[in-house]
Amino acid sequence: MDAITNLIGEWQQLRAELAAVERAEHPDITDRHGRVWTWKAKDLYRHCGIAAPEYMINDFGLPTQAALDNPNYDLCDVCTDGRKRNVPDCEPEWNCSHAMHQRA
Repeated sequence: MDAITNLIGEWQQLRAELAAVERAEHPDITDRHGRVWTWKAKDLYRHCGIAAPEYMINDFGLPTQAALDNPNYDLCDVCTDGRKRNVPDCEPEWNCSHAMHQRA
């Protein structure tokens, strides 16, 4: 059992080292709106629930009002751009993760 535990520990350590190397090879990208896109996997970068290859990042505008009104998107200040989100407060029994819309 110790041999398996040691193998798993070594694998986790090597995977963490590989992830650090991969992350260093894919620096964050800041688009024309000032949003910071972080590398996800392969050629994909992500920001506020959107994932896109590097060559498409500057094609994305700011989210539409429909996206702002969708409580499933946790959007940053750059994406909301001062616009009002028409998102209802979440009910406690819904057990959702929308921290910014939880009732007190």
